Amino acid sequence: MKRILVILLCLLCFTGCNATETMETISDDLTVSAGATASEITVSVERDGAMLFCGEDGSKLYLCDGYSVMVQTLKGGDVAKSVQAVTGFPKENLTVMQTEKNGIVSYEYVWCATGEGEDQICRGVLLDDGAYHYVVTVMADYTQAGQLQSTWENVLNSVELNTD
Repeated sequence: MKRILVILLCLLCFTGCNATETMETISDDLTVSAGATASEITVSVERDGAMLFCGEDGSKLYLCDGYSVMVQTLKGGDVAKSVQAVTGFPKENLTVMQTEKNGIVSYEYVWCATGEGEDQICRGVLLDDGAYHYVVTVMADYTQAGQLQSTWENVLNSVELNTD
């Protein structure tokens, strides 16, 4: 009888425990508000650089003297995913240099790709404003890439976001 009484008392105590408390979760992921609009990427290309393509998503392809410049805007969030989408390589397989300027995080990287005639040397910069990834990529045949180093430096250093 004592055992039954103890079991009934325990059951009576547990019946008052109803877990309806609302818990808040914490995450490292940044949530982007639905109203966030993409900024415009400005980049300085050669005077003889002709825009060959302008996509519906705002991407642009410029053909310059011996090299090309690709400008893209991707959804923000996972930088590794954006780097892989642009280069074809996982971020871990590339040397990625991260810097910050005016509150905008910048990632720079270099990779090789197979081109139609020769292998291509590619160099890119990705700007992350928290909502979008703004990518500028320069590409040239490997035989000309060494001669274009200072030109590429000027092009990639000119990349800015126009928030107006």
